[in-house]
Amino acid sequence: MAWLFVGPALLGIGLVVVFPLVYSLWLSFTDVNLLRSTGPAVELWGMRIPLFRWIGARNYTQVLTDPLYWDSLWRTLYFVGAFVIEATLVGFGVALVLNERFPGRPLMRSLLLVPWSLSRIVVGLLWIGILDFEFGALNGLLLRAGLVDGAIAFFKEGWTALNVLVSVYMWNQAPFATLLFLAGMQSISEDLYAAAEVDGAGYWRRLWYVTVPALRPIVFLVLVLATVNGFLMLDLIYVLTMGGPAYDTTTVSWHGFKTSFTFFKFGPGTAILYTLTALCLLLTVVYHKLVLARFEAEG
Repeated sequence: MAWLFVGPALLGIGLVVVFPLVYSLWLSFTDVNLLRSTGPAVELWGMRIPLFRWIGARNYTQVLTDPLYWDSLWRTLYFVGAFVIEATLVGFGVALVLNERFPGRPLMRSLLLVPWSLSRIVVGLLWIGILDFEFGALNGLLLRAGLVDGAIAFFKEGWTALNVLVSVYMWNQAPFATLLFLAGMQSISEDLYAAAEVDGAGYWRRLWYVTVPALRPIVFLVLVLATVNGFLMLDLIYVLTMGGPAYDTTTVSWHGFKTSFTFFKFGPGTAILYTLTALCLLLTVVYHKLVLARFEAEG
C-alpha cells in the first residue's frame, strides 16, 4: 500500500528530474551535430537524423582547452562573486529594517516580493525601458535634472554592461534573500536579546554576537542558492545584452546555451554546463566549511 501511494510521486520525480539529468550527462559524452551532413545517421520519413556517437571525455577536453571557455569562466566567477556579495548584504540589510516595528511594515513586506515574483524576461524588458540609450527613463531624468551632458550608453562598454547585469539581477533576487533572513531573525528568541541588553550590549553588539551567529544556517542557504542562481543566470543576458558587446558579457551558461542551441553542438554544450554543476558542488562544500562547520561543532 505504501508503494502504491508513493509510486506516482516517484514516477513524476523520475520523469522530471532523474531522466533529464541522466540523459544530459550521457549527452555530454557523445558527439552529434544536427547541422552536420556527414556521419552516422538513420532515415526516418525522408529525413536524415544523426546518430549519437559515444566519444568519452573528448567534449570535456575540448572545452577545457577552449580560450573562449576560460574567458567566459573568469567573467562568470566575477559575476557570481559580485552578485552573491551584493544580494547577501542587501538582503541582510533590508531584513534588519523589516524586522523592526514601524507603521506600514506589513505593506513593505508585501511590496518587497514584487521584484522577485516577476519573470526575469519581464525584469529584463523593464530595465531596458529604464536604461536604454535612446528612450530610457533614467537617461531622461538625468538629462532633465542637468546631471549629465548626454545620454549614457549603459550597454556599450563590456565592463559597464557586466556590472549592470549584476545590479539588475541583484534587484530581482535580493528580496528572496531578505525573506530568508527575515524568517531566521523572527525565529531568534527575544530572551537572547534581553539577556545581552542586561549585560550592557548595544545594538551593534547584539547584532554581531546574537543575530549573526544564529543566522549561520540561513547565511549558508542564501550563499548556496545565490551562487547556483548566479551561475545559471541566462534569461537576463538573453534580453539585455545577448552576450555582447563582442563577448564581454558572455558567461559560461550563455556560452553553453549558444553552443547547444545556436550551433546545435549538444555534446560540447552539455559538457560546458556540467562544469558549472561541478563548480556549484565545490563551492557548496567550501561554504559549508566556512559557515556551518564551526556552527555544527558548537551545536
